[in-house]
Amino acid sequence: MKMYMNVVAVAVFAIAMVGLLFYKQNKHLEAPAGQIKIAILTPTTHPALQEIERGFKEIVQESDGKQCLFTTFNANGNKTLLRAQAEEMVSGGYDLLFTIGAGCCQTIAELLKKKNVATPHIFTAVDGPEFAQSIMDLNTSSTGVYVKSDYKTEMDIVHLLKPNIKNMLLVYDPTHGVGLEKDKQEIAEYIKKFGITLHAVEIYQTNEIQQKVAALLPSMDVLLILADNTVVAGIDALITLCNRYGVTLFASDLESGKKGAALAYGVTEYESGSEAAQKALEILFDGKRPAELGLRAVTKFRVAVNTATAAMQNVIIDTQIVEQLKAMQVYHD
Repeated sequence: MKMYMNVVAVAVFAIAMVGLLFYKQNKHLEAPAGQIKIAILTPTTHPALQEIERGFKEIVQESDGKQCLFTTFNANGNKTLLRAQAEEMVSGGYDLLFTIGAGCCQTIAELLKKKNVATPHIFTAVDGPEFAQSIMDLNTSSTGVYVKSDYKTEMDIVHLLKPNIKNMLLVYDPTHGVGLEKDKQEIAEYIKKFGITLHAVEIYQTNEIQQKVAALLPSMDVLLILADNTVVAGIDALITLCNRYGVTLFASDLESGKKGAALAYGVTEYESGSEAAQKALEILFDGKRPAELGLRAVTKFRVAVNTATAAMQNVIIDTQIVEQLKAMQVYHD
């Protein structure tokens, strides 16, 4: 009898714990009357993505007296988890969905269409108007903000700062979005005129970086990363490797520059979030439909030099180079 009571007690405890877990996982669905529920999907943890999220939240909160309840889903670089979180968001009864990065944006748009759910969807941090338009064409309740990459200027900056380089290594995830293969070809063709050869290594998971990149670095002059969430999630490993081998790490986002890439060229990520927030406000408080809003672009690029790592990564900046950057109409930090 005592053993039976123990079994019952364990079973009751297990049920209670499952119930508590279910409550914690679904607590975000509860909100005070009149409160607006917004779900955010981000692919991983990185300062650039955090700046986008911060810009979005702050502008939404500051621009209207109504209180918004934000719930952030972070896939932590796991594509299976990202899909599961997207499913939860689409079925979660939110008033608006905000996604960061190509993979998140495309997944949410596809699910909204598949499940015939009309929840407004704002996306950002996608590359180029073509991909952004494909998201809008896929799902009529989606609209967003894109970045028009400027790889020619980026490569001009590389050549200006390091005119004698011969070999550049691109580390990228070919499954990220739809444009990185095209970007790779565009860059490889453009830098031929400088006598630079582009080498590429494909990364499908962040934990592959150390193994795949380390052996290649001694023969490289520059390591290039694009706006690629799989790779930027492993930026710390790349910074350590580039410092060790004296290779210049050139990132296509400013936040990676703050983290330790000697050179960075990109848009202000906060602006991507704030532009998306303006769209959200028009939908939530002005009654506009996503299809009415069209696309917006973030186009103001800057170049940044990390003075703490520049010497270790073989970058020298003098006043003459600063003046040349100004002549190229590139902001310099």
